Amino acid sequence: MFEAIRDSDLIELSYQAVMRLPLVRKEYVEALARIRVNGELIRPDAIFPIVQARKLDADFDLSVIRAVTRDLGNGQLPAGQGVSINLSAPSIVNAHVVDAMLQLVSSERDRKIVVEITETALITQMETASANINLLRKAGALVALDDFGSGYSSLRYLATMPVDLVKFDISMVRLLEHGEARQKLILEEIAGMVITAGYELVAEGIETREQLDKIIGLGFTHAQGFYFGWPGEEVELRLSSSPSDT
Repeated sequence: MFEAIRDSDLIELSYQAVMRLPLVRKEYVEALARIRVNGELIRPDAIFPIVQARKLDADFDLSVIRAVTRDLGNGQLPAGQGVSINLSAPSIVNAHVVDAMLQLVSSERDRKIVVEITETALITQMETASANINLLRKAGALVALDDFGSGYSSLRYLATMPVDLVKFDISMVRLLEHGEARQKLILEEIAGMVITAGYELVAEGIETREQLDKIIGLGFTHAQGFYFGWPGEEVELRLSSSPSDT
């Protein structure tokens, strides 16, 4: 397993659509990694505890970057199709990982490249992280603060890190629909504040038309989730109409 984490040939990626709102059109895809070992496909919930326990975050993220580069080279992603790649807290301060991302961005000028920073609460070198994020943005990448509201990301990190997008965690999206009145009000105000501050706002985990209508009404700029299809599926097959058509 440990060697597989470092071997991009054993990394299998599926791509989940990220939709532009309110038109509900695919804008780019997020790369989701699995590992194939002895014919068995190992899912992230089994991979990441090992990666973190063995401090292999940078090795794994480098393998994912190489796997995305491989898929781009063999035409798995259409020309011009944007892609989002997740980088962990240790990776965003790792020079080798950042250099690999910069090379990818510079070689794919016709694509929208998004770097999603995960587990921001684990970043201990904030000055280095911010400097590297600025390098990626200057090169042409967009940077997203991932899992906002999950406990990993907070308003403090949003105010500190120079990012372009904010991804509302699935737990917050569900509270927007099923939470108590006070919870809904707080989350709606937070969403409005983030949008007013000039960030693009992505809702994760959209599974129903009702959730989609809700976030469009709040001004979210993007959405992703099983409502639009499973990773790798053609999303248009899952959409009979968009809220803008009704």
